[in-house]
Amino acid sequence: METILELRNIRKIFGGNIVLDNMNLAFQRGEVHALVGENGAGKSTIIKIISGVYQPDGGQIVLEGQPVKFPGPRDAQKAGISTMFQEVQEIPEMTVAENIFLGQEPAGRYIKLIDKKKLNRAAQKLMEDLGLTIDISKKMKELTVSGRKMVELVRAVSCKASVVIMDEPTANLNAEEIKVLFRMIDRLKQNKTTILYISHRMNEVFTLADRVTVLRDGRKIDTLERSGYDEKSLISLMIGRELTEMYPQRNAKIGKPVLSVCQLSLKDYFRNVSFEIKEGEVVGLAGLESSGATLLTKALFGLCGTPEGKVICGGEELRMKNSWESIRQHVAYVPEDRKTQGLFLNQNLIYNYTISSLRPHFLKRGLLDTRRERKESQKISEALRLKARDLYVKPEELSGGNQQKVLLGRWMMEPYRLLILEEPTRGVDVGAKAEIYHQINRMAEQGTAVLMYSTEMMELLGMCDRILVFSAGCLTAELSREEATQEKIMQYALVR
Repeated sequence: METILELRNIRKIFGGNIVLDNMNLAFQRGEVHALVGENGAGKSTIIKIISGVYQPDGGQIVLEGQPVKFPGPRDAQKAGISTMFQEVQEIPEMTVAENIFLGQEPAGRYIKLIDKKKLNRAAQKLMEDLGLTIDISKKMKELTVSGRKMVELVRAVSCKASVVIMDEPTANLNAEEIKVLFRMIDRLKQNKTTILYISHRMNEVFTLADRVTVLRDGRKIDTLERSGYDEKSLISLMIGRELTEMYPQRNAKIGKPVLSVCQLSLKDYFRNVSFEIKEGEVVGLAGLESSGATLLTKALFGLCGTPEGKVICGGEELRMKNSWESIRQHVAYVPEDRKTQGLFLNQNLIYNYTISSLRPHFLKRGLLDTRRERKESQKISEALRLKARDLYVKPEELSGGNQQKVLLGRWMMEPYRLLILEEPTRGVDVGAKAEIYHQINRMAEQGTAVLMYSTEMMELLGMCDRILVFSAGCLTAELSREEATQEKIMQYALVR
């Protein structure tokens, strides 16, 4: 096949640290080429160099046989490179149609003003061609996270690029939206567009990629054809060792009920929900985005009004007034968006670990016991195998996997009756995923009841003793570990 894009001996150095070390990569026209590796392997730096965000400190980019330099993202876009970053790039006050054609707006024939009618017609046609029902006249700020992500995907398709870079494109998407994405990718391939695909989800890599390049510590380890790898060998190349077990053996003793939910309802979101979770049990929540499952987890932590019905946690009624009241009743919560809902990104690790436990643990005669704070925080970091230079580093400087560990570590300062998790490994590399799974299992073995929402079905199947399936605000199925399959989960998630 014809090579369309090459990186030749690319180097990048930040603060004396070599982030990319003589990187040589070649991408073929019309292929889906996956880049995989742990966080910190160099994937993000590569795509930022290709897209003009960073300048290389050495080496050469060759596009369609010609050496090129991209002083900025606009230059890369003009050369036919479109990038869909993990964090949605948008202008919230502009409409969907305006965001799709940002920088490539159609103008009038004689007077070079933006032709709004033409722009809206083109945006509507794109939506119809791709089978999407997003209202193009809505402002971006009015859309859900997944809706904004879909608009970003449409924008990548609209610019008719020769190379499209997709960084974790399925983050925040539900199963139906992922199918739309895969259809988009097929369409791009048919048009001989090259796709650079970055994802921590191995099932996506196996489904989509024609070739896979494995990165580790800023170096290329290998490039493999589709037939040349399986999941075990790929993960071993990524982490530099054999990963013996992704999901831990479930040996927790199941005790008495910790959480009893009876006829719980929240207007417009979910209704008449009843279930219970016992000590040491890991229970999964599955459902499409509008199913009500994530609203249930938020309601249990006191984040979205007071539902009707009754919830007993640890023998006392759970009031669900606010998050601090829930913490006082020994309920812990890891939200789906760690950056905006969970972490204090510009505070140090000690602050992030201890913020929920200050009063019971670290106040001594009204004064903060900083020595004990440091000691307990160090224990947490060691237990989580956190990769950070010291306790005074800020989460914004850490990889996604280490950020997620910090958020989980916040709830390890004292025993909690109930641990609520939303998307516990979103945007986390495979090595860190396994470590997070094992820590969740250890907390369950200590008697904590775990309620876990995830859109990764393999995660639910691998971790949970039972899976509760939601659809249209109703609990439609309760599946034991033995009877749960991907097909059954989807069947009940689509019940109306």
